[in-house]
Amino acid sequence: MEIVLLRHGKPAIADGSKLSSSQFGAWVAEYNLAGIDLALPPTKRVLETAAGCDFVICSHLPRSMESARALDVDCADINDSLFREFEMPFANLTTPRFSAATWSVFYRLLWLAGFCANAESYSQAKQRGLACVEQLLEYANRHQRVLFVGHGALLWFVCKQLLSRGWSGPKRSPKSYWDFNSYSYSEI
Repeated sequence: MEIVLLRHGKPAIADGSKLSSSQFGAWVAEYNLAGIDLALPPTKRVLETAAGCDFVICSHLPRSMESARALDVDCADINDSLFREFEMPFANLTTPRFSAATWSVFYRLLWLAGFCANAESYSQAKQRGLACVEQLLEYANRHQRVLFVGHGALLWFVCKQLLSRGWSGPKRSPKSYWDFNSYSYSEI
C-alpha cells in the first residue's frame, strides 16, 4: 500500500501587506476561498506521480480541488471537508500589524499551546486529523495507491501518524507548494 501526501499549489492570494490581527482573520477567510496560481504549475515529476495513483482525496477547499485538476486527476473520488486544513486562530485586535506569514507562524505556535479563538482547538483538530488518517488507511487498503492533495499542517500531522503506525517514508512532511512524499506499508 502507498499513500502520497501532496501539498496543494500556491494559492492565488496576495500575502505581502501588513495586517492587524483582525485583518489577518479576514485574510485567512479569503485564503480559504482562493484557488491556485495557474502560472505556477506542478512539475513533470508531480504529474507523473499523481497519474500513477489509483484513488484521489481532496478537501473541499478550492486550492485542494484546483490542484487536483491541475494534476489532470479527477477529484471526484473523495472531496470532503474532513480533509480541510487545521483551522487558524486569531485575536480580534487592531494592532500591531504584521505580514500574513508572520501571523501564521505566531498563531500556529499559540494554537499548539492552547489558543483557539475563532478556530477549532488543537484537541478538536487532532481528533479530526486522526479520522483523516483512518480514512486514508482505509482507502489505501482498498485502492493500494492513494493520492491526498492536502494542506500543510494537516499533512504534517498525517505524516507523523503514518510513521508512528509503521509506515515507511520521509520524516519531514511536504512543506512547499507542489511538494510531495510517498509513504508505504507492507505486511510481512
